Amino acid sequence: MQIGSRIKSIRESKQMSQKKLADSIHVSPSLINRIEKGTANVSLESVCDIAKALGVTPQDVLCDIFVYPEIDEMSVAEQARYVIEKLPLRKQEEILRILEFIQSSLSDPAE
Repeated sequence: MQIGSRIKSIRESKQMSQKKLADSIHVSPSLINRIEKGTANVSLESVCDIAKALGVTPQDVLCDIFVYPEIDEMSVAEQARYVIEKLPLRKQEEILRILEFIQSSLSDPAE
């Protein structure tokens, strides 16, 4: 899937209009339309802005470009990061607080 098609798919899954997306990143709706159709190039900075406006990570938009190792080839920490990065920022922050709590309960005060 091309970047523009992925942006359109994510935008539609969020039930967001092209105008609302355009307004949130301060561009014209016609530019969003051209990006989605693949007739306009999109900078990495714009991908980041679009991803933020859509509540996803830039990796979610660019996932066809990135090559990830197989999940079973990753360390536990890499697997956790891979899973957590797919979540919205608010959920990532919740998980971080939970992990910090678990870490504090597992820590030996004598260490």
